[in-house]
Amino acid sequence: MKLLTRNKVVMLCGCVGIALGSASYAANNGTAQTTLPIQAIENLPNGKLKTSLNKLPPHAQQKALVQLNELAIPAIDTLLMQADSSGELFYIEEGLVETISTDSEQTYTLPPVDVFKLHSNENSINKVFLDFDGGTVSNRAWGSGASYDSAPYDLDGDPTTFNDSERARIHEIWNRMADDFAAFDIDVTTEAPAEFGPNVGWVLFTKDTDLSGKAMPHQGAGGVAYVNVWGRSNFSYYQPAFVYYNRLGAGMAPYMAEAGSHELGHNLGLSHDGTSTQSYYAGLGSDSEPSSWAPIMGVSYYKNVTQWSKGEYPDASQTQDDIAIIATKLGMTIDTEGSTDNPVILNVDSNGAFSATNRQIDPDNVSTYNKGSVQVSDSDWFEFKVGAGPAQFIATPAWDAFARSNKRGANLDIGLRLYDGNGALIITSNEYNNTSATIQIDLAQGVYTLEVFGAEGPYASNYASQGHFYLQGQVTPATPDNTPPDPNPMSFAQVPIEISDSQIAMQAVSAVDDNGGVVSYRFNCTQSGNICQGSDWQSETKFTASALQPQTQYCFSVQAKDLSANTTLPSASLCATTEASPPAPLPPNPASNLSALDGKDGTAQLIWQDNSDNELSFEIQRESQHKNGRWQANQIVASVNSNETTYTDYSDKGTFRYRVRAVNEVTASDWTAWQSVTVTQSGDGGTDKPCKGKKCQN
Repeated sequence: MKLLTRNKVVMLCGCVGIALGSASYAANNGTAQTTLPIQAIENLPNGKLKTSLNKLPPHAQQKALVQLNELAIPAIDTLLMQADSSGELFYIEEGLVETISTDSEQTYTLPPVDVFKLHSNENSINKVFLDFDGGTVSNRAWGSGASYDSAPYDLDGDPTTFNDSERARIHEIWNRMADDFAAFDIDVTTEAPAEFGPNVGWVLFTKDTDLSGKAMPHQGAGGVAYVNVWGRSNFSYYQPAFVYYNRLGAGMAPYMAEAGSHELGHNLGLSHDGTSTQSYYAGLGSDSEPSSWAPIMGVSYYKNVTQWSKGEYPDASQTQDDIAIIATKLGMTIDTEGSTDNPVILNVDSNGAFSATNRQIDPDNVSTYNKGSVQVSDSDWFEFKVGAGPAQFIATPAWDAFARSNKRGANLDIGLRLYDGNGALIITSNEYNNTSATIQIDLAQGVYTLEVFGAEGPYASNYASQGHFYLQGQVTPATPDNTPPDPNPMSFAQVPIEISDSQIAMQAVSAVDDNGGVVSYRFNCTQSGNICQGSDWQSETKFTASALQPQTQYCFSVQAKDLSANTTLPSASLCATTEASPPAPLPPNPASNLSALDGKDGTAQLIWQDNSDNELSFEIQRESQHKNGRWQANQIVASVNSNETTYTDYSDKGTFRYRVRAVNEVTASDWTAWQSVTVTQSGDGGTDKPCKGKKCQN
C-alpha cells in the first residue's frame, strides 16, 4: 500500500487548525468562523490543496478556508485534498491504493438472491446506492461537469454480464458496508433509487479509466470523494463518491467494502484517521489476530475488527467523534431485539437446538429469529426456558456471513451475559482475543435471559463495538409445558384501524404465561382476496400492516405464544378499510422573471419569481461562453430548497448564462428563458482601473 512519505510529512508544522487559527483571527467565542484572512493559505503545507486554492477567486478561497477550520481537518490530510473551482473540498485517496490481492482463501458460492436488489433497511428515508454496473456520469462537480462513461465491476473481461464470483463479491461488499452502518438510520442498497436527493448517497465502484479510455477523476488513486456534502440540497451535484476497484487488489471484496465506507464517511463529514507521521492509520495488532483493529477512516483493509473512531489510538492525528457526526446526518436505528424489561424469545426447537440465518443466505432477513444488531451503547436480550443439564451459547458477529480467517472487517466485538429467572448474573463471556463469544454451562431447569453486548477488545474500547450478530447453540429441553398464554383465544386491545391509504394499525391485549415467561405475538392477515403481509412472531403488542392497496378491506387476527411454543387460538378476525389515496400531486408551475447580475466579486447573483406552491426544489443550470461565442459546459450547478428565489453562483470571471426550473416528486417544470451575465471581480480593471505611465495626469 502506498502511504505519504516521511519527507512530505516533514513539511507539516501542525494541524490546519493551527495553520489557520492564529491569535489574530481565530474565533474566540467557540463559534464557527465565517471569514478568515486569505493570507492563511500561505500557512498551509505545500501540496495539491494549496496549489488549487491559490488559483481560486477570493470568495472561493474563503469558502474552502472556513470548511477547513470548521471541520478541523488535520494538516497531513491537506496533502491528499483539493478544492474545486467553487471552493468545495474533496479527498484524493492516494494512500488507499493496494496492488496485491491475497484472497486465495475465499471460495465464493452464489446464494439464490438478486444481488442488485439488496437492502439493509428498506424503510429508511436515508439511502446509499452501491453502484456496480457503471454508466454515464455527467453534469456533476467532477471535471467541472465533464461526462464519463464509467466501467462496470468486471473481473472476467466480460463487462456485459456478471458471473457468479462477481455477484458473490458484490453481495459480500454490501454485507460488510451494511454492518459498518448498522447503528445508523440508513438503507445500504444495491438497487438504484428512483431519484437522488439530499438524503441519497451514491458510491460508484468502477475503474479509474472509463470505457472510452478517458481518465476518471484523479486517475491512479484508490478513490475520490467530496467532504461534508451529505444532506445539502445540491448533494447530488457532488456525487458519486468513486471507488476504483482496479486499484484495490484487483477488485478484492474486503478492500472495496472498506474503501466504500471510507468514501461515504467523507461525504458525511469525516476526515482521515492518521498519526503525526502517517495520513492513514493502519491499526493495531497482527493482521492474523482475531481482534486486530483499524479505523475505517484510516486504512482498514487488513484487520479483523474495523470500526468508526474518535482517536483513542496512540498518536492520533485528530479526535473527531465519527459516530456523533454520522448520527447528526443520519440519526440512529431503533433497537428491535429486546431490552432488560422486554426480552425477545430465543427460538429453540423441540430438541433444544437454536440457530440463525445470516445475511449471506438470508439477506432479506426473512427469518428474524436468534439474531439482531447491537446499537451504540446498547445490548440485546433473549429469554428462554431449559431443562436441567448442559447448555451452550455461541454468538458470532457479521463475519458469520462470508466467513474468513482474516480481513473479516466486522465492527462488533461480542460479549455475552447469562442471567437467571430473578435477574441475577450467572456468567459473563468476553473473549478478549476473539470477537465471537461462547458460554458453556450446566443449568438447572428454569427461565433464563441471555444478553448480547458490544465489548472492548485488546486494541479498542467499546466506543464503536456495534453491528450484526447471530446466535446458535444447544440447551437441554425443558419439561413439557402444554398450557398456552392467557387469554385463549387471544383478543385485540385496539381493533384494526386505517391510518393511511396503505397502512392499518392494531394492538393485541397483553397475554400472560402461567410460568412467568415472555410472550410473543403474531398478527395474521386473514383476507383471502386481497394480498397482505402479517407479522412474524414479535415481542411488541402493536403492529402496523403496510404496503396495502387504497380503499381496500383487510382483515386480521392475533395469536400469542410462550417459551414452550404453546400457541393460543387466534382472535376473532376483524377488518378495516384503508383510506382513499390523496390526490396525485401536479407538476409545479414554471418559475419566471429570472435575472442574472454581476456580483463584481467573481459571482453571479440570480433572482427569480416562484409561481408554484408544490415544488420541492429549484434546479439551476449554467453554460459558459467560449471565446468563439459558442455556449458550452452545460451543467446543473445547484439545487436549492423550495420557496428559495435567490442563488449566488461562485462562477469566477467570464460570461455565463443561466436558467431555472421547479422540481417536485412528479416531474420538473419548463425552464425559464436563458439569462446572460458577464461576471467580473473587483480589481479586474474597468473604469476604476488606476492610471499608470507618462500619459497619466495628476
